[in-house]
Amino acid sequence: MQDIAVSVNQDTTMPTAGGDEFNLWLRFINRSVNEWAEAHDWEELRKEFRPTISGLTNVTIALPTDFRQLAAAPVYYGTNVAGGEEWPEILPEQQFLKATTDHWAQIRGDINSGYNLLWNPGTIASGATVSIQYFSIPTALASPAQIPIVPDSQFLVDRTIAYIWEVRSDPRFQQQESKSRQKLLLMVENANLKKFSSYAGANPVLGTLQRLNWRVGRD
Repeated sequence: MQDIAVSVNQDTTMPTAGGDEFNLWLRFINRSVNEWAEAHDWEELRKEFRPTISGLTNVTIALPTDFRQLAAAPVYYGTNVAGGEEWPEILPEQQFLKATTDHWAQIRGDINSGYNLLWNPGTIASGATVSIQYFSIPTALASPAQIPIVPDSQFLVDRTIAYIWEVRSDPRFQQQESKSRQKLLLMVENANLKKFSSYAGANPVLGTLQRLNWRVGRD
């Protein structure tokens, strides 16, 4: 907020916490965080959910409130499946193309009523484990003590300045928005390089055949 104040108010003093200007800027910062979150599947937003399995029938599994989308196929660990077994996600219209014994999962629901994982076959023994990796919705910032998870904080500074200048009808907001867009694109590029071209070892993007552990010409 001090960096924002330098450009907006020509002053290094940030607004008083809890005041109208502070709350307005905080709202703009949270809008910027949400814009960042929607731009890419960030590793910073990847989480793992392991629901408690009790009983023999678990057709649906309620997902966390911050769920946005799956980050990998759910993995089932149970009797005789110690190493885990991936259950692929299918589209709703593909459901009747599958046998009743086929293993698959579907995401149902919406952001308002909540998301659920539909599991087939709908019988999971009590004590089994299901690992669900997903990309989450970022938690809104509420106080100056919190640190945004956005890798480049200057994106938040530039994007918030653009928001402020836009509501003030300051024509400079377009130039500032362009600067923030460049920083966002650079973060996407750096995220891909960090994941797939790490200095510790290259990890090529997995195709569908590789995910299924198929070998071309053999399987």
